[in-house]
Amino acid sequence: MKRNRFMAGLIAVALAGITLVGCGNKVAKVNGEDEVDILNLGASGDAALNNPLVQLADEKGYFAENNLKISQTKLENAGAVMYDALSVGKIDAAYAQVVPPISYGAQGYDVTLIGGVLSGGMVCVTLPEKYDELKDISNWKGHSIGVVQMSTSELTTRNALKDYGLSADDVTFVMIEDYSSIALSTAKGNVDIGFISSNYVDQALEAGCVVLTTLYDIKKDYVCCRQSAYTKNLEQNRDVYVNYLEGQIKAYKDIKTDVDGTIQSLVKATGESEDYIYTYIYDVEGSAHRTYNPDPNYNGVQGLYDIMLEQKYVESDRTLDQFYDISIYADALKKIIEDNPNDDFYLNMKEYFLENNNQYPGFDTKFGDTFWG
Repeated sequence: MKRNRFMAGLIAVALAGITLVGCGNKVAKVNGEDEVDILNLGASGDAALNNPLVQLADEKGYFAENNLKISQTKLENAGAVMYDALSVGKIDAAYAQVVPPISYGAQGYDVTLIGGVLSGGMVCVTLPEKYDELKDISNWKGHSIGVVQMSTSELTTRNALKDYGLSADDVTFVMIEDYSSIALSTAKGNVDIGFISSNYVDQALEAGCVVLTTLYDIKKDYVCCRQSAYTKNLEQNRDVYVNYLEGQIKAYKDIKTDVDGTIQSLVKATGESEDYIYTYIYDVEGSAHRTYNPDPNYNGVQGLYDIMLEQKYVESDRTLDQFYDISIYADALKKIIEDNPNDDFYLNMKEYFLENNNQYPGFDTKFGDTFWG
């Protein structure tokens, strides 16, 4: 197995000066009753709303139902610093863009993917005079696409072009350092198509671009941010992670079925306004189909991993299932269904799991009818 030398060299630098506390800890409740499991999560950025699944589950008491307490440690970013910390057990779990955990897991670090978080949120822009031609993705042949290298947009687009009769060789991918620069490059005509986060759409429009489509419209339910665990702690405290995902499954149901209640709970949890929460989670156009689903979607991640190997973004002889454990989520969902056997929402989540994870080796044997009882 070959390691990416750049990423392997980051650990000593990235962790210098960082003092964190990992899992395996239990603290007694003040009233002397049951002990509480503590799971320390890494979080990136300064946004008050970072992972609604976790924040909602915490505020609604779903973690507490299983004697689980969540703590969070803010880190510089969702890339090297986050996963260097995770890979040595300074934090217990992380949620961030899909590329870093795949890269670390593929290279043999103690990082195991366990579930999903985010899909959607990416927008494709172009100049007005190019819109009519490029609105049909089959016409993208011979055109240039501005992307952040190794981003979800790049990998998903490379993977999805075949659905439109094209290959990655039919277009020119131009690597640009950030979304703001992509918006400006597209406006200047330096690239024909630019992929940006929905947060940068206003900037692109002001510069003279128009919205062409969303990445969701190109590839429905494409995978973006995933959830990962510190492998050694996962092996020692597996039930804690099952409880962690169980709480998020319940939160996901609330997000989809109780709009008003979810908004009020997240306002309380984050301090953000009702309008902000609504726009961020429920405004389909404003958020570019941003959705939060804890399902692993192994099939979608496999497609991205194949592209990463093909492009030599990571070199590894490891198969995805060696560092992606979908059984944690499956056990959590099974537990909920056993408690709510007639709940159509959870039964639909089971069907989604069966459809989007069946490329996992031995899936029918491990997660067939016998598993669900």
